[in-house]
Amino acid sequence: MSSLSLIFRASSASRYSLAALLGAVEVDSRLSGIRVEAPLENFSDSIRRHSQQGLTVVAFSVMSTQTKQVREEVSQILADTDGNVILIGGGPHASVRPRDLLEWGFNYVVVGEGEHVLPEILWRIETGADPESILGVVTQESEDIPKPSMLPRVTLDDYPPFAIDLNILGPVEVTRGCPFACKFCCTPFLTGGQVRHRSVDSVVSWLKRAVEKRGFRRTWFLSPNALCYGGRGRDVVMEKLEGLLKAATSIDGLDEVFFGSFPSEVRPEFVTGSVLEVLRQYVANETLQIGLQSGSDRVLDYINRHHTVEQGMDAIGTAIDCGFVPHVDMIFGLPGEERDDLRASIEICHELTAIGAKIHGHVFMPLPGSAFENMPPGRLDEGTRRELGEMARKGVLTGSWSHQEDIAKDLAASRISSHSP
Repeated sequence: MSSLSLIFRASSASRYSLAALLGAVEVDSRLSGIRVEAPLENFSDSIRRHSQQGLTVVAFSVMSTQTKQVREEVSQILADTDGNVILIGGGPHASVRPRDLLEWGFNYVVVGEGEHVLPEILWRIETGADPESILGVVTQESEDIPKPSMLPRVTLDDYPPFAIDLNILGPVEVTRGCPFACKFCCTPFLTGGQVRHRSVDSVVSWLKRAVEKRGFRRTWFLSPNALCYGGRGRDVVMEKLEGLLKAATSIDGLDEVFFGSFPSEVRPEFVTGSVLEVLRQYVANETLQIGLQSGSDRVLDYINRHHTVEQGMDAIGTAIDCGFVPHVDMIFGLPGEERDDLRASIEICHELTAIGAKIHGHVFMPLPGSAFENMPPGRLDEGTRRELGEMARKGVLTGSWSHQEDIAKDLAASRISSHSP
């Protein structure tokens, strides 16, 4: 039995990366003796208990929206332990601003995708080797900071989508990467414009194991644009898409497959009646997550969305005609948005809810790694805030838009602080 323990910080924000990364650890035969925990509660107690027994690695997957919380937790870990803990940080914020994590006290920071790197770090720690030379690992001694685009891309079929033996399950990631460079999004920086898909055989194999070993009865698929499955990301490849859905829904014991609903999304220009009629034959979800983002063509052009308001409205109408309830993503306070643009977005929301759609509201956040990371944080005027609040009270608008306004301010303040001499 190894004397090494791995405590992975579980949170709602990192639950998808948690499942994939621990799946990669779980199937690495070199690490079979490592004790692994991913506690949602009593996180500090787990660290204290394991660090008293031997060397303990504490891993975080850090979103930029979590930086304040993670910084405080790391400070507490360092105060409570006596040097028997090694801190590893990865995730979106680590890939964009790795030196932030080093300043907080992390020993190793992973830039880029972690399925290969995390098991290799753990193996070297366990055997007393130095992880610093691993491609994508940054330490206090590192002089050069790689960009994710400079690092090898993960082949999804080489790794499991979740950790079955640890019973840490989640959506099956079927697509990674996006060819659309929306300026508010950090995905292009993190995973690149080249789209990669998990094969149907891999999806079916892992779902069968989840059904047999864990009684899995339903599954969700994870993708930045669900309707691009099997292609290069810019159009629908119907035979590939239907092949995935047909194979997944044919698995004995798997009762429901959710596709195109949260946590995935579909781009409006991919939505047609023929595509949705095929989806309707297979999927269990009644909702369809559609990214419109703004009610202004001027703003859509400025943020590089590559679709129009009319295309968005057509997609939403088609979804309703095909029996889906559209959940429409809208972002308020986008850079370049003027009062008339904001008004157009609010009016679109009223129009959409009147025909049966629901709104998933956001406030623009200057995410590190996005083209807009240096833009001012999104702010809502009192009138807009009241209108959104009223829609929320009526049950036609959801989302963390109010909380995101505060996060946006924190992100902007953090950027200014990190750039200060």
